[in-house]
Amino acid sequence: MSDQDSFYTDFGNKILSKSDSGKRIILSEKVNNLKNSGYTAESVVEILTASNNNDLNIIESVVDSVYNRVSSAKVKNNRQAYVCPTSYSEIKINIENDLIKNGPTEFINKLSRTKNPIMPVNDKAYSSYLRLASDAHKTKKFDNLHNGLKKWFEEAIYVSVCAARSNKNDIRVASVNGKYLATNNRNASSEVCLESGVCNCSKFVDGNYADYGLACEHIVAVADVSSPHQRLLKAIKDVEIESKEDNYIFDLRAVNRS
Repeated sequence: MSDQDSFYTDFGNKILSKSDSGKRIILSEKVNNLKNSGYTAESVVEILTASNNNDLNIIESVVDSVYNRVSSAKVKNNRQAYVCPTSYSEIKINIENDLIKNGPTEFINKLSRTKNPIMPVNDKAYSSYLRLASDAHKTKKFDNLHNGLKKWFEEAIYVSVCAARSNKNDIRVASVNGKYLATNNRNASSEVCLESGVCNCSKFVDGNYADYGLACEHIVAVADVSSPHQRLLKAIKDVEIESKEDNYIFDLRAVNRS
């Protein structure tokens, strides 16, 4: 390509990148090239998210179209987040879907009245969160609810990442018959399916992590070893920054209780 052709190509892409429709055109070419090179749809999403500033929804929409996938926006209780989310914004849609599906009471019970609750709150706080959930469910306006829930989910994300990398836990990962086993220093093992982002540990199951798109420490450990991603490396830093902005201090003792 000549210097003049490169100039017009770069100039054209710069203009296109100013609108969502233009971004889709640029991304479509990139996705097709990656597809022709043998990359899976999931790999393409990871690559483009790491190397572009485009919205995740736009990337997934283009990938869905090129790979003829069922759009994630049309899947009930869709999990918009990665297997290992690093911020609350990545899982907000899952939380909204769970509230719509289950209603306010069941929604709050799942968060606060299980064996391993994400929100271990007293009865007074429970009533306050139930009012927030009821208002959001009725009006379909979720901002106040998200403001109330964010700190709990960010702590869950933070704790899982810390626990996965804690020398005290010393989680070891092994591949057995196509599946992964994550074993801690107490020789307690949990089975992980990285593709679907699920684990059979009590924390993941009892805490309803699958419904919210959360990852336990075993999933993080497996993902870190078998499919490293820059977003995982950023997790602790991102959550620490957001916690400071919210003036919220994480309970680091929870890392060793995991």
